[in-house]
Amino acid sequence: MESSSFFKELLVFHKPQKAPFRLVGAGICMAIPLFIGYFSNNLLIGSFGSLGIFTFLYYQTLPFKDLMIRLSSVGSFLLLGNLLGMLSTHVPWVIPIMIALIAFLARIIFRLYAIAKPGAFFIVMVTAMGSGTKIPLDRIPIMMSYVLLGVITSLVVAVILYFVEGSVEAKPVEKKISLQERLYIDPAALLDALHYAAILFLATYISQSLHLTNAYWMIVSCAAVLQGDNLRAIMHRNVQRIFGTMVGLLIAALLLSIAFTTLQSILLICFFFLTVEFFIKRNYAIANFFTTPMSLLLANLARHQYLVSLLNYRLIGIVLGSLLGLLGAYVLTTCLRFYNRAYQLDENLDKETE
Repeated sequence: MESSSFFKELLVFHKPQKAPFRLVGAGICMAIPLFIGYFSNNLLIGSFGSLGIFTFLYYQTLPFKDLMIRLSSVGSFLLLGNLLGMLSTHVPWVIPIMIALIAFLARIIFRLYAIAKPGAFFIVMVTAMGSGTKIPLDRIPIMMSYVLLGVITSLVVAVILYFVEGSVEAKPVEKKISLQERLYIDPAALLDALHYAAILFLATYISQSLHLTNAYWMIVSCAAVLQGDNLRAIMHRNVQRIFGTMVGLLIAALLLSIAFTTLQSILLICFFFLTVEFFIKRNYAIANFFTTPMSLLLANLARHQYLVSLLNYRLIGIVLGSLLGLLGAYVLTTCLRFYNRAYQLDENLDKETE
């Protein structure tokens, strides 16, 4: 009965709040850097600019000032993560430490300041992708300018969307709470962030030790699975991500057998991005059907690779990352359960002795 209930939950199709303009806004954000790169004959603008547009995915219905502070903060974090990821490639042993550090900071800050899902995920993803592309030091500022283009595009589209959707009522002025006070209110945030960083450190170390092609796939998959709110949700994400990736690989294999022009590839990337954004809150498995072909087409824009050979590496990285994320969550949950049981037992013994 329990197992059948688990598998039924995997097939649930959620109905999130309708926000059609946000879906259109996300598509515009992805299209702008891609088409700028296409018309300027510099496809690196599209590839790196697409990293900055993840800023827009943190859009929420908030008063204008709060919205701009939120998106600017996220955009700055994305820029910092990608920059440190790029720099770390010049000292390879630093990469696991750098990703763990960014993961820790993003996880604890986003939790304490209630920046809900996608939370720290895109910060970790952009950092990991930065660590997977070794760029000469003198070229890093240029690449960062492309990422900044994506961030600015997101902010401009967010401003337009804010006025299209209509302004929201100003919320009452709340007392400013310091970071220390927030941590005092939610002390579990520190343990959660340490656990998150430790698992991603291990994922980075393993992916480097195995010399996986595009090692960041394992890191990103592990971070995605750890986005679950509890162990059951993480188990759901683990199964959905692996199954969705398998279907996505079949779609990608079919597409890779067709010789698309650059313009056709750009249009396909925009279509897949919209499709992923439509399904991500409805059913995580279906969203992953389109993540793999989108990622491979995007990677192929700037540097042409023999992508068919990457299909196996992507599957290996995603399966290993998903399983590691599940294992890490299981170990922490089990340890906390035993600790709570022992703590309650000690309390009861103290009461009896009194």
